[in-house]
Amino acid sequence: MSRALLIDADLIAYRASAANQKDYDWGGGVVSQWADYDAAKRQAREEIEALMDELEGDRLVVCLSDDIVNFRKEVFPAYKSNRTGERPAYLYDLKEWLFETFPSDRRTALEADDVMGILATEPGTGEERIMVSSDKDMKTVPGLLYRPHLDNPKVEEITAVEADDYHLYQTLIGDPTDGYPGCPGVGHVKAERALRELVGVAPVHREITRGKNKGQIRTTWEAASYDTPWEVVTSFYAKAGLGLADALTQARCARILRHGEWNGRPILWHPGRDI
Repeated sequence: MSRALLIDADLIAYRASAANQKDYDWGGGVVSQWADYDAAKRQAREEIEALMDELEGDRLVVCLSDDIVNFRKEVFPAYKSNRTGERPAYLYDLKEWLFETFPSDRRTALEADDVMGILATEPGTGEERIMVSSDKDMKTVPGLLYRPHLDNPKVEEITAVEADDYHLYQTLIGDPTDGYPGCPGVGHVKAERALRELVGVAPVHREITRGKNKGQIRTTWEAASYDTPWEVVTSFYAKAGLGLADALTQARCARILRHGEWNGRPILWHPGRDI
């Protein structure tokens, strides 16, 4: 079976452009910048060629983001609004060079992650497809994943169940890097355990039987079992004083698109409609 590498070229372009520029502060408010576009192109090409050799790829697709429109900003306007730093000088030039130089895929309003997710989950291709990205978000996509900048990286297989669980885990904990907060009061340990055991929270109403507040109703949130992971997720959002719409917004930010979730426009995720 032939092997195709689906490569996150956004990350390659950023690393190569950033590594080949230097900023100089001469004092007195005088700042200059040096950048080597040709060196950045060489570094990007060498990284791609090294990945092809290491993973014995037969073909590749460099996957790139739409840098103008991002559908997640329509879902949640604050998405990635925390990324206000200056970009490397030749970042966008390098991305265009990658797009023109290698077999590539870029789609309106999507990020490179989504392009990889759609291609990786396409049925009946007759080839093995490996997503190549250091981004942990790719663990929300079922398939083969290679994260090259881990210690001792290896190709790992993400099952559909693992991918779905990790998607809802991200929905609970959020992602500060991408600027969506998740559910207040839910951290890594609580989210993992809750989804693994299908235990969320539920309000319990008890009448106070003594003291100055006798006769009043006190509400506490206590552990409760649920049938589905999504019910677990929404229970924690309810405890935080948030509604179903808030949980769904965060889930759609966390969701990397898969085959069947794109028809020229993103098909937004909805519980119970996993592909």
